[in-house]
Amino acid sequence: MNLEHLLSDEDKAIRNTVREFVNKEIMPVRTLIEEDLTLVRAIHQKLVDLGIQEGGYPKEYGGTGPYSYLTLCVITEELARGDAGISQSVGINAGLILGPAMVVGNTDVLDRWASNFTGDDASFACLSMTDATGGADTENPLLHGRGITTTAYLDGDEYVINGTKSWPTHAGIANVYLTVCNTDPNLGDEGIALIYTPRKSEGLRFGNPEPKMGFKTAINASIFYDNVRVPAKYRLAGPGIDAQVYHGAMTGTQWHSAALSLGVAQAALDIALEYTGTRKSGGKPVREWSMAAGILADMAIRIEMTRAAVYNLSIMMDNPEAYGPPFTPKMVSRASSTKIFAADTAAWVTNKAVELMGANGISPEYHIEKYLRDAKIMQIWLGGQQISRYRVARGYYKYEINGDADGQE
Repeated sequence: MNLEHLLSDEDKAIRNTVREFVNKEIMPVRTLIEEDLTLVRAIHQKLVDLGIQEGGYPKEYGGTGPYSYLTLCVITEELARGDAGISQSVGINAGLILGPAMVVGNTDVLDRWASNFTGDDASFACLSMTDATGGADTENPLLHGRGITTTAYLDGDEYVINGTKSWPTHAGIANVYLTVCNTDPNLGDEGIALIYTPRKSEGLRFGNPEPKMGFKTAINASIFYDNVRVPAKYRLAGPGIDAQVYHGAMTGTQWHSAALSLGVAQAALDIALEYTGTRKSGGKPVREWSMAAGILADMAIRIEMTRAAVYNLSIMMDNPEAYGPPFTPKMVSRASSTKIFAADTAAWVTNKAVELMGANGISPEYHIEKYLRDAKIMQIWLGGQQISRYRVARGYYKYEINGDADGQE
């Protein structure tokens, strides 16, 4: 990896620790964990025991961090090499959900929930974002919040939330839900509200876990808000700032998806290299044939370019004084470009690995079909590759609909 010199000694030590953990604790059971969530829970607890979860939180709340984006990228990539769903969960729990409260200094939120993630037990958080009606409208930057159909209105010192969310990760098992709401669709970005919602809130209900072809180790389910009352102090910050953080969250989620894609692609290449090195055709290993060697080379090229892009993005996000804060159209564009490229790389590489392995490529025994399923999901979430391209375009010019230039900088 050409950015190796930019990793600190601590980053390298963490990478080695996580890599060894994945090889020992995940690789031997990566097929079994898709059908047995008790094994998944056990793995999460072992990662907590390693200190991975508490590393996302500041020392004043019992943590040992927070992580830099580059450090969390290293962790995400290595864990996704074993299982993308587990890696996704770890990133969410290790600060990505409570991170906005750290940034704006909402001590009410941190005092309530941070200790859940710096203790001895595995704990879960949830970004409750995509609305059941409209789907990707929630994430569409051209709508400036008007596509968010979950509503919130202030009643005294409480917000009252109504709506339905689809597909949030950790729905039903999380202790805290960062709920994306709209206080007034006519206000555009000013109407966006981010409200941390306790799990045990009256009127908050959850659907059954969704059956999925991939990311089976991460639970997704619907969330129903029926006049859910939440203390106003659990709103992230207020009008304007909430919108900035929400747009910044698009940068963060796209970055996270890119890092996950990188780990999946690397796992696929590792499997293909091992298989084609031992499987023989025409009296010699498959990878000794020029056609196979060319495919493997193309797989490696795309992964190396993806790694450079993902690590470069991580460093930019760690240096906002040079590249701008995450909510700016330019940074959202950079993150979206990286996510699109990384997700396409993961899908292309896993597909080529299956082709190299023939019928064995679709057999669970050889594991590659698992990574193929996970890779496809990363192309379709967060609004998909199409909505992500809107974000890319807005980093270069004022691309809007109906002449609406709200939020452009």
